[in-house]
Amino acid sequence: MDLSPDISLRNQQLPRSGSHTRSLSVSDLSLASPFPETLNEVIVNGTYDRNLNKETSLNCNSASAMVYWNELPRKSYSLPHRYKAHIMGGWRGTSRTYSENPSKPTISPSEFKQQFTLMRQWFNSFTDEQKNRVLSELLEHIGPSQLHLLSVAIGSRLHHGCPPNCQDPIGWLPPGLALTIFSYLDPVSLAQASQVCRAWCNLASRDCLWRSLSLQHEWQLSSSSHNKQVRHCMRNDGTVNWKQVFVERYRLHRNWMGAHCHVRTFEGHTEGVSCVQFDDHRIVSGSHDNTIKVWNMRTNSPWSVQTLVGHSGMVRCLHLAGNRLVSGSADATIKVWDVEETSQWSSINCKVTMIGHSSTVRCLQVDGERVVSGSYDHLVKVWALASGDCLRTMAGHQAPVLTIAFDQDKIISGAADNTIKVWQLDSGQCQKTLVGHEDSVTTLTYDNTTIISGSLDCTIRLWCISSGQCVGVLDWMSSEGHTGVIRCLAADSRRIVSASDDKTIKVWDRESRRRLVTLKNHTDGVTCLAFNDYVIVSGSYDKTVKLWDFSVC
Repeated sequence: MDLSPDISLRNQQLPRSGSHTRSLSVSDLSLASPFPETLNEVIVNGTYDRNLNKETSLNCNSASAMVYWNELPRKSYSLPHRYKAHIMGGWRGTSRTYSENPSKPTISPSEFKQQFTLMRQWFNSFTDEQKNRVLSELLEHIGPSQLHLLSVAIGSRLHHGCPPNCQDPIGWLPPGLALTIFSYLDPVSLAQASQVCRAWCNLASRDCLWRSLSLQHEWQLSSSSHNKQVRHCMRNDGTVNWKQVFVERYRLHRNWMGAHCHVRTFEGHTEGVSCVQFDDHRIVSGSHDNTIKVWNMRTNSPWSVQTLVGHSGMVRCLHLAGNRLVSGSADATIKVWDVEETSQWSSINCKVTMIGHSSTVRCLQVDGERVVSGSYDHLVKVWALASGDCLRTMAGHQAPVLTIAFDQDKIISGAADNTIKVWQLDSGQCQKTLVGHEDSVTTLTYDNTTIISGSLDCTIRLWCISSGQCVGVLDWMSSEGHTGVIRCLAADSRRIVSASDDKTIKVWDRESRRRLVTLKNHTDGVTCLAFNDYVIVSGSYDKTVKLWDFSVC
């Protein structure tokens, strides 16, 4: 059966159950809501008339609308059971009482027109403040259908006559105050703010905002990398595009944190690689095959461009500074090489050979005109770079010296006797001995406050220079550290990068001591590494040198 609504302005006789009829009045229908509570009920119960005109639809909740419902039975075989109760009871009056809503008197069309004209005249005579008060009061007495009508009717007229930035709280502020507000935004929020409108884009693109972000500790680069990037991002008028500077640093930071890098492999050594150094365009590696090879970083060639032959034993340590290369070998000598390269030719000359150690030169570092070396003969020596003369010898370790670092005041050495010693550079006196590692100290680095060391005991330790106390340990159990012996590590102000016999390179956050990423590409133990803000260069027992480039992803 069909249940269809019939709406008119006059009482009509509706057939009901055969020949009986009943006259329905407005008072009968005003006791119940003319529409169900939800649109689903409207459609299911057949109480929605698609032929209603606009005026009738807008006034369907008012007492002036006279609605009559046909209550003939309706087929509902395909409907869920929960709807049948509404059809059989809710709309036929068997289970719903209507005594709660009193009937409302109707208003004739002529009377409505007269009252509406008077109301409009009154409203037009009000001031803006009085009109606002009338509207605010009327909002308390209207229903959902009236609210919907208002939203549709006045949506395009809400800001008619307003200034262009009436909805922009930033646009009303002085530029200095607006910049101060934007300076509190993080980089992602500032980038999103620049997409709001053209005014916000101009404001969010100010160099002062991006310069402030670029100089925060999280995004800082080393001084050399900073100067190089600033020169690269210089505009024609001499100003720096600090937004471009930050975007590059943000991408670089994201790549480091996510281990997104491009790996290049350089092959040519016939034995394991023991040491690596690099600059802006070259990688230099020393190997157990007694040779030193120079590789070009600017090409995709995996083959070396120069090979230095001169040591009679395996090359154990290197230091590259400009065109000057210093190498230490198992032949107990230290050699100073002049490695000059132009677009037309290249030359290799051994300038100085330092002889004084009685066993393998395991580690060295160059600073200015001095070279400090450590050897298997348990000694630490200071040399004059130009002449090759030994200036000072420091004895104190009880086993081979495996790692060395120094500055203008002190020398720090680590040895196979499981200790780290701090020496006075000028006098050669041992100031303190750090004890804590359970096996040989193979690598170390330091800054003004902290020494960072790696050992054959598979741990990385952090030491306070002033007190000599161990202030932190990075191991496999507590920090997801290396499972093999630590062969090499390096650090800057934010990161620690370590290499191990477990074939991995790990990057650590220096402040929180949290492992950030683990890099896996070598097929054998990683013996050496060096890094800067953009790349890591590593060597391995697998006879290869790898370049991990974080700036191209």
